[in-house]
Amino acid sequence: MSETDSFIDEVSEEVRRDRLFAYVRKYGWVAVLAVFLIVGGAAYNEYRKASEAATAQATGDALLGALSQDDPAARAEAIAAVQAQGAAVAVTQLLTAATQQEADDLNPGHNPSRSASYRKSYRDGMGEGAHS
Repeated sequence: MSETDSFIDEVSEEVRRDRLFAYVRKYGWVAVLAVFLIVGGAAYNEYRKASEAATAQATGDALLGALSQDDPAARAEAIAAVQAQGAAVAVTQLLTAATQQEADDLNPGHNPSRSASYRKSYRDGMGEGAHS
């Protein structure tokens, strides 16, 4: 290879390097922004998951504490007092209903058909699914 070819190769390489640096200076912020968005999105997602897990754990601890009571009426009141969010609302309501039913079953003088807490249509036997 002659000296002129070597010189031309060096100049071509420098021109390519200069073009690359120009592109990096011009469009490098896009790559940096993409990295920040990906890292920020992942951090937010992990924070959201940790918050939901902490809320679920607190609700579960409150429900377990309420379920540990011996008296069914006190247990029903404690479960009803638990503040739940999301899917835990349904679980809390089901547990509340079950413990209230258990407390009523243990109270022989209680007549659910006369209880004011039931809708009138259910007390009168005309609830959903009842045929006239």
